[in-house]
Amino acid sequence: MDNFSIIDRNTFEVYKHEEDCPIGFVTDKPIASVVAELNKKGYETFASCSGHYKNEFYEWFNEDISELEELKNNDKVIIKEIREDSFDYWTIIDKTVTYILFNKHYDFDYLPDGFEYYVSDDDERTCIQSKVSYYDEYNNRKKRNVVEKEIENNCVKLLKWVKDLPNKKGLIENE
Repeated sequence: MDNFSIIDRNTFEVYKHEEDCPIGFVTDKPIASVVAELNKKGYETFASCSGHYKNEFYEWFNEDISELEELKNNDKVIIKEIREDSFDYWTIIDKTVTYILFNKHYDFDYLPDGFEYYVSDDDERTCIQSKVSYYDEYNNRKKRNVVEKEIENNCVKLLKWVKDLPNKKGLIENE
């Protein structure tokens, strides 16, 4: 569990080990202090992710054969199976996302640099996110440490932003 932290559901303190916090929830270690501080201030979170460097693919099935020629020339696409009227393929995932999904709808005066609102279909919850591309401006794959540094920078920006947020009404001021 080295990549994760446990946050107490009542006090929102961050713990390293599950046995130290029996009524907690798990979050990525780099974003744990952000999630804890948001909840302490009264901004209820639902889910979060700091972002991860990984090689993965999306899988697509039964795509119309008319799309095949265009995708054949895309170096981030692997054609799996071609049939008479359809085909299946994989696309290489080219980015990760640092995000916080809130349990409610919140309107913030500003967001950290590089972050934007992600609007869900129901607009019941606020989500803020920052995309981190695995590729540079020349379409070369970035090294793992470069992507991880960008993810870390996103979490640092989020923490500074959270510390500047006012407490929600009705909560005791944090020390």
